[in-house]
Amino acid sequence: MRKCKQIIELTSREMQEPLSWLTRLEVRVHLLMCKTCRRYQQQLSFMDKALSIMEQRLLSQHLSDSAKRRIAKKLE
Repeated sequence: MRKCKQIIELTSREMQEPLSWLTRLEVRVHLLMCKTCRRYQQQLSFMDKALSIMEQRLLSQHLSDSAKRRIAKKLE
């Protein structure tokens, strides 16, 4: 069984790259049992969605194409 610190690292990494099915299963089982890690995962997901929405709004504003590219590159 993985510890909370490992689950937090895996939860963060999962947003950037896919995890193996076994690792995903381990994370899900841990999240079912651990309220603290589950809350962390929910907050991380919320922030990711909020930043994505902000990025879309910013890019849709009247900025030059070069400014949009610079901002998108910084957000990556």
